[in-house]
Amino acid sequence: MRTARKCLDESIKQCKPGALFRDLGKTIEPIARQNGCSVVRTYCGHGVNDLFHCAPNVPHYAKNKAVGTMKPGMTFTIEPMINLGHWDLEHWPDDWTSATIDGKRSAQFEETLL
Repeated sequence: MRTARKCLDESIKQCKPGALFRDLGKTIEPIARQNGCSVVRTYCGHGVNDLFHCAPNVPHYAKNKAVGTMKPGMTFTIEPMINLGHWDLEHWPDDWTSATIDGKRSAQFEETLL
């Protein structure tokens, strides 16, 4: 859990007008890896506007292809999900629940930024 929190806290420090959304993953993934963890690629942060989940997509892993630059007044989330094992997930039949494919633990923290 400490690693997941640190990933979030350090990525928030990178947020300012002109910063690229894709660069947040360059902050998050090294912290996760240094602590023996992986970053889930299936889910990402997102914009918040008239629709709750909208552009921009905010991936939490390095070497992503997200587009977009942070601008004053933008509202978006950062919500890295950090796994002790493999980054991949399996989806349960309820179409909501996800679990790690290797059964190892996962932690996630999120914040909405304006």
